Amino acid sequence: MKKISIYLLFALLLNQTYAQIISPDDANALMSLPQATDLAEINAINTPQIGSVVYNLADEEIYRYTGPAVGQGWKVATDDQNAGEVPLVTNVDVNYDTSTGTGTTLTTPPIANETTVEEVVQAIAPITSKAGRVFFPPSITIDASTNGTDRILDLYDLYLQQYSLTPPPIGVTPVETAVSDGAPATIPVYLNTELYYYVTYADPAVFDNITITQFGVMEYDIVGQPTNDNTIINVVFVVK
Repeated sequence: MKKISIYLLFALLLNQTYAQIISPDDANALMSLPQATDLAEINAINTPQIGSVVYNLADEEIYRYTGPAVGQGWKVATDDQNAGEVPLVTNVDVNYDTSTGTGTTLTTPPIANETTVEEVVQAIAPITSKAGRVFFPPSITIDASTNGTDRILDLYDLYLQQYSLTPPPIGVTPVETAVSDGAPATIPVYLNTELYYYVTYADPAVFDNITITQFGVMEYDIVGQPTNDNTIINVVFVVK
């Protein structure tokens, strides 16, 4: 009977304490942190224990003591984490060069497994930025049935016409197009000043004296006709 009475008394005390804490009329029942007027007063605390916390009235921040060493001391206590503080669940070398099979990396100096989000971003950004900046414009037709010099072809305008799905010029039969369900009606395009233009290969038996302006206008000569009515010219766009 005595044990039962003690248990009942302890339970009643817990209920009373809980009721006091949640009561809106008795704020003094709440626990509070030690307070300091400003950071100078906090730094003046003698031999604080690591992990001690103080509320700074000047900036209304909680400060935590991290230690006596250089770079430690009183720091603003926060649960915010930047990318360099967020660890990966599984460390991985995202810029591992699999083409060699020798374990080399694409970075200099080599970095082993990335361990944080920041390391992953820094390692993968150069790779994805290169891949995303290079693309081929739409296929085009070039008349090479006769020789001629100083012919003009606006590479950018052809890219714009096809990528922006604009109607063809008057007299040109429209080409059937298709768009997947839910896709926007237009494709994002770059300005002509946002691109670099390259001809990476042209059939030397057909093309000669190729030049391209900074706005994507190509000038060229036709010096021969392609065999089997087929030839090759490779055009590449690179985002600046």
